[in-house]
Amino acid sequence: MPAMTLPLPSGDTWTRADYEALPEDLPVRVRLIHGQLVVSPRPRPIHRRIARRLATRIEDAAPDAWQVDTDVDVLLDDDEVEPVEIAPDIVVYSAEHDPYERPIHAESVTLVAEVVSPSTKRKDRRMQPALYAGTGIRHYWRVETDQTAPAFAVYTYELDDATGGYVATGVHHGRITATQPFALDIDLKTVHER
Repeated sequence: MPAMTLPLPSGDTWTRADYEALPEDLPVRVRLIHGQLVVSPRPRPIHRRIARRLATRIEDAAPDAWQVDTDVDVLLDDDEVEPVEIAPDIVVYSAEHDPYERPIHAESVTLVAEVVSPSTKRKDRRMQPALYAGTGIRHYWRVETDQTAPAFAVYTYELDDATGGYVATGVHHGRITATQPFALDIDLKTVHER
């Protein structure tokens, strides 16, 4: 089922307060993008497993200044008319942020990662990276899991200050070794194999 946008019955846009008032146990995933509530189905178990495993590997490598979570709300734009608040698959953010508080403000985030599923390709490859870059989040990872692709891969990007967009920093198949946002050495087989 593709994602759909649900406007308020009155035709007005959704506010952050409306979004924050939604129950946490909804049977669907919701995002607030430019004042519209975007609804999509919950990810498949393999999607969640890959996100959880990769987040654990990142957390194991993270210095004390950072904390790592999955599927937590990040406020990208606090505009009163068209706010943007979404929950990336993986978020690495400042340890100064109270984990009991939501949302996490984009300026506290150094890395977001999205696990691509058949129904999220367009969003994860185009729409959300532009939103993340627009708020100054330094690093974006896209995890490709398409079973028709030759191999599982993690595409890494870093914000280019001159253009305000992301530039590719690598394509990782068997292992990801990086120095940014901090030193990482992850065997990707431990992330995607059953």
